[in-house]
Amino acid sequence: MIIEINTDILQNFGITADDFLYLYLLHAKSYDCLEQLTLKPNTEALQTKGLIKLGEEPQDHVVRQAFLDMFQASFDQMWSELLSHFPLKVFNNGMMRVLRAKDAQAKANAKAKEKYRRVVGEDLIKHQFVVKCLQNELELRKSTNTLGYMQMLTTWVNNYTWEKYEDIETNSPNESRITRQL
Repeated sequence: MIIEINTDILQNFGITADDFLYLYLLHAKSYDCLEQLTLKPNTEALQTKGLIKLGEEPQDHVVRQAFLDMFQASFDQMWSELLSHFPLKVFNNGMMRVLRAKDAQAKANAKAKEKYRRVVGEDLIKHQFVVKCLQNELELRKSTNTLGYMQMLTTWVNNYTWEKYEDIETNSPNESRITRQL
């Protein structure tokens, strides 16, 4: 079983990787994996945070909705969030180009929506990753004045363009460049 852990979730909720894995495996009802792994979750703290309801045995523990909300969301909500970040139109050499339809449910966005559904499904962590990469791209394009060359939404989703901007960090305008003289 492959389980991806977003460290931002661990920091935001103040839980350890063991806590997260324990909750995830309980939710997936993978009790055999729980027995094989040597996890040391702090179940009392998890109950205090409202992430689990403890029972007599691990099989009796109930994972609460607060934990599931960490990484699961409605696809329509995620799609709307992506569109809220993606530019509607851009200007290049005095000409305007439309990158996507304004309405999230518009027929013009249907291909991109279906492809995005296949990419992220209901995985909130993957969606947050894509949005973060989009924000990186937008910051870079704004700082280099190349926003006019942004791809249309359908092309952007089909080509997995966000992957190119995963590790790009942009400097804010207030940060100065450090140079050294020899």
